[in-house]
Amino acid sequence: MLVSVLLGISLVGLGHGALTRVRRQKLNFTGDVRNKVKMGEKHVECDDGETNLGIDWSGHPMNYTCYHPTTPILPVTLPPVLECEDIPPHYQPQHFCMTTPITYNNSIPHHGNHRPIWPKFGEYQFVPPQRWLHNIEHGAVVMLYHPCAHPAMVEQLRKLVTGCIRKHVITAYTNIPEDKPLALVAWGCRMLMSFVDEVQVTSFIRENGLHGPEGTYPKEGQYTQELLKLAEVPTGSTNEDSVLCPNYI
Repeated sequence: MLVSVLLGISLVGLGHGALTRVRRQKLNFTGDVRNKVKMGEKHVECDDGETNLGIDWSGHPMNYTCYHPTTPILPVTLPPVLECEDIPPHYQPQHFCMTTPITYNNSIPHHGNHRPIWPKFGEYQFVPPQRWLHNIEHGAVVMLYHPCAHPAMVEQLRKLVTGCIRKHVITAYTNIPEDKPLALVAWGCRMLMSFVDEVQVTSFIRENGLHGPEGTYPKEGQYTQELLKLAEVPTGSTNEDSVLCPNYI
């Protein structure tokens, strides 16, 4: 008798010329699936980046819309707030399917449990932290901005981030204080800002980018909901981000 198992399906051959019996094995998608689901492999029963997304985000435009656009948040010369945590080197976040809610004890988490399917690097109208925390585990830098932040300072920060590191995610984010409407997040660190300082931004990216348990992993993600623009390799660097902020002092 010959038995082959592929993607949870057993094909049993009962001898020459005999009919083949198909028996589907039930895969276990409960609890932490980090070691149950192959990295980047879609499973509709767990996470395919398309099904049951409402558990993380309802899709409501309030997450990326400024409801007082004529009075945007203007830059203010206040020192940035840098918060970093010494994460144990053996720590690895857990991966949970779309049947399990994931919450955090900080409105801007810099590490934590997340979904198996991570976003493609680039800019989004909105992407929830349950997704972009997986990118951070892969060494990405995430740029968050309040929807009412003045477009000029958002563009100033966007230009720095996209010119520094390919592995980035940019998204609007309302869970950020209005007096510091800009933030950069990397593995174990976050920096909240009321204005954009080039030296502070490039220093943060150089010091904290490409960190994490899989900080040098370059593979692209598969989640694309609300994707606006794919990331590009900064001039002077490579797909692996071999040089961070190559065009800045």
